[in-house]
Amino acid sequence: MQGAPIFQGLADADIAELVTISVHQQTVKKGTILYSPAAPLDRMIIVDQGRVKVYQLNENGKEKVLYMLQPGAIDSEAALFSDRPQANYAEAVEDTLVCSIGRADFQGLLHRVPTVAFNLLNILGDRLTALESVSALTGNLTAKNRVLAYLQQLGQEKQTHEFDLPIRKKELASFLGITPETLSRQLSQLVADGLLQLDGKHVSLI
Repeated sequence: MQGAPIFQGLADADIAELVTISVHQQTVKKGTILYSPAAPLDRMIIVDQGRVKVYQLNENGKEKVLYMLQPGAIDSEAALFSDRPQANYAEAVEDTLVCSIGRADFQGLLHRVPTVAFNLLNILGDRLTALESVSALTGNLTAKNRVLAYLQQLGQEKQTHEFDLPIRKKELASFLGITPETLSRQLSQLVADGLLQLDGKHVSLI
């Protein structure tokens, strides 16, 4: 947990206090729901190891993946400042270790350690930018161009033309607002067009 971006730059004394107010590395089995809509939640979650998907269900029960939480990521930070219920679901997609900090303890830490507040603002800004990018991808582009734009963006973030997909193809399809079958067809078409090479989850942009 201490390696999470929100806690970077803290002094040793602040780290020691953080240890005393947080719940450490709770094991969450694959498929476990960490939170769901209308369920009370008064703790911020930090993913220490594993992966968690955050999603919504439409009126037909179809899942829409909003974002994935990788190691070091935080979530449910809104619970630190209000009693409003969650609008989303969070589910462990593999066995995961999760840490958490309660609302009262975190607010006390903010008063004493302003660095945490600045780090939190930066993280929320990055998430807002990422969600806006997803909205642009799924709103105006064809399925083929959504897939290509996502892969190109991923390559820019990783600063390489070769990388592994960070999530399963089924989750990626949901994230992009298309069906798994459409994703498979568009990936095959991009390969046929000479725009990328694909070996399982390994992508090489050309």
